[in-house]
Amino acid sequence: MAKLPWILGNAKLQKTSGGTFGRVIGWGIPADYNFTDSDGVERNTCFGAKGCPGYCYAKQGTYNFPAVKAARLAALNASLTDTFTEDAIADIRRMRGVGVVRVHDSGDFYSQEYLNRWVTIALAFPNIIFYAYTKANTLDFTGLPSNFRITFSLGGKYDSHVDTDTMPHSRVFPTVEDMIAAGYVDGGSSDAPAITGLVKIGLPYHGHKTLTDSQVKYLRR
Repeated sequence: MAKLPWILGNAKLQKTSGGTFGRVIGWGIPADYNFTDSDGVERNTCFGAKGCPGYCYAKQGTYNFPAVKAARLAALNASLTDTFTEDAIADIRRMRGVGVVRVHDSGDFYSQEYLNRWVTIALAFPNIIFYAYTKANTLDFTGLPSNFRITFSLGGKYDSHVDTDTMPHSRVFPTVEDMIAAGYVDGGSSDAPAITGLVKIGLPYHGHKTLTDSQVKYLRR
């Protein structure tokens, strides 16, 4: 039995699972959540976010269900423990057929130490692909193992750190038509583009809230 609260039933992960990738499992912590770490440092789980908290999919719908919120909070608390890396490695070894791990269906890397823990976990499984979307672009992502694939999400505080010609990145678009017109590949229905490391990944908005005119303008910037 897994010790940590992994995500096994996410609809998008289920669409991606199977075939070439094998079983896809996920990990999520609360989105845009303020907390104090074990060293007494005040942090936010999406410190690189800018306009996205107003329309973030991970702050809507099922993510507001008490059980889902409790599981994400439990994951955050687990990530702060001294045994997190060892527990995660042990859990993945127990699970059968895992080919891909999505790090964060909600939340983000909140510190360099936390990112480094995931690097250690990925190094323990060279035959499993780990991937993540992130706006924590001020952290050091150099020297990642080849099986750890990062997609930098635009629309945050640190977009200037992203070379959109060469670095895998994503943009949220108000409509599919906007995404196609901008020349981005659809990453909304499947995470295959992020897993395979494509450079321009589009994510059509799919939240439950209707975008305001200013939000549409922001996403079409």
